Amino acid sequence: MIQPKQPLAQSIIQLCKSHNIKHIVISPGSRNAPLTIGFANHDFFDCYSIVDERCAGFFALGMAQQLQQPVALVCTSGSALVNYYPAVTEAFYSRIPLIVISADRPEHLINIGDGQTITQPHVFGAHILYEANLKEPSKKIIFKFPKNNTLLIHKALRLAKKEKGPVHINVPFSDPLYETVDGFTELLTPIKIKTPNVSFSLSKSDLKTWRSSKRKMILVGVNPPENVTEAYLKLMAEDPSVIVLTETTSNLHHPNFFRKY
Repeated sequence: MIQPKQPLAQSIIQLCKSHNIKHIVISPGSRNAPLTIGFANHDFFDCYSIVDERCAGFFALGMAQQLQQPVALVCTSGSALVNYYPAVTEAFYSRIPLIVISADRPEHLINIGDGQTITQPHVFGAHILYEANLKEPSKKIIFKFPKNNTLLIHKALRLAKKEKGPVHINVPFSDPLYETVDGFTELLTPIKIKTPNVSFSLSKSDLKTWRSSKRKMILVGVNPPENVTEAYLKLMAEDPSVIVLTETTSNLHHPNFFRKY
C-alpha cells in the first residue's frame, strides 16, 4: 500500500482510520499532497475530489448531517482554508461533526512574503470546538513532538464525534511533498484520553412537576430526520395538556403541532 513519506501525514491517516472516519472530501493542491496520497491509496477511505473549497465545505457538511458521522475536509495551504469558513460556522451552530485538515507551510516560511501563506492557526476564531496546531518533527525535537502531535489529533477527532461540531487540524509540511513509501513507517501506539460522559435526564422531582402540570409547552429546535420515534410523537400530539412548537429544521411533523409562531 503506497503511503506518503511524511510522518505527520501517516499519523493523521492512521488516526482517522482508528476513529472510523471514513469519508474524506479533498480539494486538490500541492501542499496537501501527502494527505491526498495517503487517503486516496488506502482502501478504508471513501474519497471525494471537489476543487472549489467553498463547495467542498458544504458538500462535506451535508454528508455529515445526513450520515450523523464526522466527515473530513482536506485542503492545501493559504487562502484555500478560509473558503471553508461558511461551512464551519454552519457546522458549529448546527452541531454537525466536521473535521477540517489543512496543510500549511513550515513555520519559517510564514509572514515573509512566500506565496500561498497566511496565518492559519486560529483562523476560525470562536466558531470551532478545538484546533490542533501540529509541529513538524525535527532532529532536535524528534522525541518530543510526535507524541504531542498524536495527542492533539486524538483530542480533535474525539471532540468532533463526542461534542458534535467542527474541529481544525493544521499540519505543516516541508518539501519534498510527493515522496512515498510502501506501507506505514510511523506506527502509532494506542493512546487513551479521558473525556467526560455528558448525559441529560430529568430528576424524579422534575418528572413529578411535569406530570402534575396542567399546561406544558415543548419547543423543538434542530433535529436529524427520524430522531423522534412515532410513539413519542403520538404521545405529545394527543396529550391535551401539551402544546408543541416546532422549528422548520426540527424534522417533526404532525397536524397538532404549531409550525408557525
